[in-house]
Amino acid sequence: MKHGIFRRTFILYAVVMVLAVIFVEVYITSAVRESYIANLKANLSVQINLISKSVSFIPKNLDGLCRELKKDTGVRVTVIGKEGRVIGDSDYYSPSMDNHLHRTEIEQALLFDAGAAIRYSDTLKYDFLYVAKKIGEGESPAGFIRLSMPLQEVDQAVNLLRIKIIIVAVAVLIALGMLSMLQTDHLRRLLKQITDFSRSLSRGEIDKRLFLSSAGEFNEIAENLTLMSVKLQGMMNTDEEERNRLNVILRSIPDALLIVDAKGVITLASSSAREFFGDITFIGAQFVDVVRKHEFTDLVEEVRSTLSSGSTEFRVDVPEEKFFKARVSPLFYGGQGLSGFVAVFHDITQIEKLEQVRKDFVANVSHELKTPITAIKGFADTLLDGALDDKEHAAGFIRTIKSNSERINSLVDDLMTISKIELGVIRVEKTLIAVDDVFKNVIDLFADRAAAKNLSLTASNTASVSEINADKNRVIQILTNLVDNAIKFTETGGVVFGLGFEKEQVFLFVEDTGTGVPAKHLERLGERFYRVDPARSRKMGGTGLGLAIVKHLVRAHGWTMQIESTQGKGTRIRIYL
Repeated sequence: MKHGIFRRTFILYAVVMVLAVIFVEVYITSAVRESYIANLKANLSVQINLISKSVSFIPKNLDGLCRELKKDTGVRVTVIGKEGRVIGDSDYYSPSMDNHLHRTEIEQALLFDAGAAIRYSDTLKYDFLYVAKKIGEGESPAGFIRLSMPLQEVDQAVNLLRIKIIIVAVAVLIALGMLSMLQTDHLRRLLKQITDFSRSLSRGEIDKRLFLSSAGEFNEIAENLTLMSVKLQGMMNTDEEERNRLNVILRSIPDALLIVDAKGVITLASSSAREFFGDITFIGAQFVDVVRKHEFTDLVEEVRSTLSSGSTEFRVDVPEEKFFKARVSPLFYGGQGLSGFVAVFHDITQIEKLEQVRKDFVANVSHELKTPITAIKGFADTLLDGALDDKEHAAGFIRTIKSNSERINSLVDDLMTISKIELGVIRVEKTLIAVDDVFKNVIDLFADRAAAKNLSLTASNTASVSEINADKNRVIQILTNLVDNAIKFTETGGVVFGLGFEKEQVFLFVEDTGTGVPAKHLERLGERFYRVDPARSRKMGGTGLGLAIVKHLVRAHGWTMQIESTQGKGTRIRIYL
């Protein structure tokens, strides 16, 4: 441990330095080499321009001229004809040399007037720089002049630079190591003093003080630790006081509280537990012997398996009839596994009694209301039995009155809705709404009805639009009326609703596979009380106002509605937004 700080610090410095050296070495040496080579290319290009004035490309052996030029320039000189044949070289017998037309530097010179390439010599074991230039104008030059020289001196200079960089880096690393050693040794002494002092505090020796010399930033730590030792006794006293207070609270809360260990043994109980379960011994007893209810036992086992809180309700008869709501939570100590359970019992006896009173009241009110209703029905039945003069038709009239009275409420509600829209009581307040939420509400509302008729009910969003500018409640009302109608008049297949996109316009739609509407009725759909099949509509409980409400709400949004239907195949309603 003593050498850990120095080792970590030195390794950190070393890694940083090595990475820096690698970066500098790669970057600088590469840049120096490239710069050196670029200068050589420029120099060789200048020499080619000078040499070209003394070279004639008339086919003859120019080896002698090339050797004379090499004495003046110090580089290898090669003269190449326009077909790629070597007609002169300072280092080799030109007639024995290969055709050079497809050498990289010659191909570049043919295309760009000048070319250069670096190739490794397997014989000499180092790179050569080749610079070539096209002599003559147009696509048919007189020939090429190529100069080449070894890059051995360049590589030697780069290697020398690399060695110097490494030497400097090693020297800096050694200096850093020595500096780190001195610094970390001082740091170790300070940390040892702080560690010894903290160990003393952990043993309860709070009367000691910590003084550091030449500690720098550690002086503040020393002052804080010293201050902590002064306050620790007070904190310990406060903690003991809080612990005693907590025990008092746990034993005096009005709800019964039991703390049970993992084996089911009660380790702590509030004093009010005796009021709940009687004057028995709690501490050390199994909870199943105290709370003899399978609901509570099952809850404890559920909490044990899921490690999450749960609640249940049950009734006890001893010492008196009471209703309890129990909540059990898992208990963990020090990050270990399940250590036990905390069970809180709330007396809901009064609530249960009030609920029973409410149920009795509703039953009594229903019974009291049923008596006059039964009397009214009795009078109606009496009339049906012959009290009216026209016995043949009276019964039919009264039955009609009875069925229509049941429909009056629906009619009034729908008429009030339309009136409120027209009078501006119901206002359309547009905001950006999430279409998925709207569709979910409609699905939840009609899923059971569709399933009861073995119909599919699906929402679609082919427009790929997540939000529309509309009044959410009114959009739900529009879709509710349309889907309700679609389900009513569909016997097989299903209903699809949602958002579509056509001709750069988004629209709401509801489509079914129902009976459809004859073409002659389409223009009048949406009129108040207009029904395509009045008898069937009334039988299904329709008021003839559903589409009228939809029409008003669509208009209030500033939208347009289009209805398409084929008799026997289904109906499709589009609302263009």
